[in-house]
Amino acid sequence: MKKTIISTLIILCTLFIAGCKSDNVEVAGGSYHFAEQSYSFGVLSNEEWFEVPIIATLPHSQTRNIGIEVVAAESSAIEGVHFSLESHTIQLKADKEACTLRIKGNPEKFELGEIVSLKLRLAVDESFIDNDTACECEIILQRCCPFDINRFEGYAVLTSTWGMQYMGADSRLVHATVEHDNNIVIIEDMFYDGYDIRVKLDSSDRLNPIATLTDTQILGPTGEAFGTIYGDGKILIAEAKEYASGNMDLSGYVSFYSMCEGFMMLYTVMYVDGIGEIGLFGNILEWISDDEAERIMREGF
Repeated sequence: MKKTIISTLIILCTLFIAGCKSDNVEVAGGSYHFAEQSYSFGVLSNEEWFEVPIIATLPHSQTRNIGIEVVAAESSAIEGVHFSLESHTIQLKADKEACTLRIKGNPEKFELGEIVSLKLRLAVDESFIDNDTACECEIILQRCCPFDINRFEGYAVLTSTWGMQYMGADSRLVHATVEHDNNIVIIEDMFYDGYDIRVKLDSSDRLNPIATLTDTQILGPTGEAFGTIYGDGKILIAEAKEYASGNMDLSGYVSFYSMCEGFMMLYTVMYVDGIGEIGLFGNILEWISDDEAERIMREGF
């Protein structure tokens, strides 16, 4: 199965007045630093420019040139391959408080879901160095794919801890349809015949695509799962992060999906109303081709 996407943590640090040494660029007056020391960008195309602000901390009456150095030894991204800078020299206009460095990625040079980073350093006259930290900035680039709800239509392999514990099988073949207007994926008969599960996809943050159950739904009958009827006979499935568990904090269990790799990770709580929680369960869905689905139907897993 697909590995889950490695989450990128952006650390926002205290900003210092800073400058860095360079023999190539002369700047007379002023101190400069990156607005933040880390940025993360999702790369969809090689036509999209990302902006990194650079701030002046002292007044200046003349236009200044600021050099930008790529610290190759501290970068996994390669300039001219994974990314390009619009210019290695940017201008801070007279009496302006900020200017902008522009950078773009080249998604064709990334593997699916690949993350690379680069270290940038401001090249400023030595006499204005106060601190070497704020003159550096880490840029994290991750290849993303344009949102297309149709990516999650068709056959998928479901691997679930629920299936392992209560159905005697690690994986099962399921089929999904989509609602285009609402970006909803309908997983037909996800665990039990006649009980579809609806999942809404949120693509507003391309680096953090979120999948959420549309509401609390019926997973299946207790009789089929446990061989007897408990409570009203219905097993309910709820989104883990939204479930008020009396046993643990589930707010960190955020379900997500990968457009590039075509999979979905759902964290869910199963319970019986009036009886109690059954537990927290992880469910991975990986979409496959019709040919692969036909092979599984013939040969099994």
